[in-house]
Amino acid sequence: MAVCSEMKKGDVYYCPSCQLEIKVEKCCGCKTDGDVEHRCSVPLQCCGKPLKKK
Repeated sequence: MAVCSEMKKGDVYYCPSCQLEIKVEKCCGCKTDGDVEHRCSVPLQCCGKPLKKK
């Protein structure tokens, strides 16, 4: 499951259906926010399926 607040620079995620690949160039700013309510928690999807880490 790909949740942007857990992604690190250099990570590569892909779609198991269409093989789209996304490389993280900059980390999500939400994870540095101390407020849990403002952290990203929805998995990123493509083709209706969660992206997987390569």
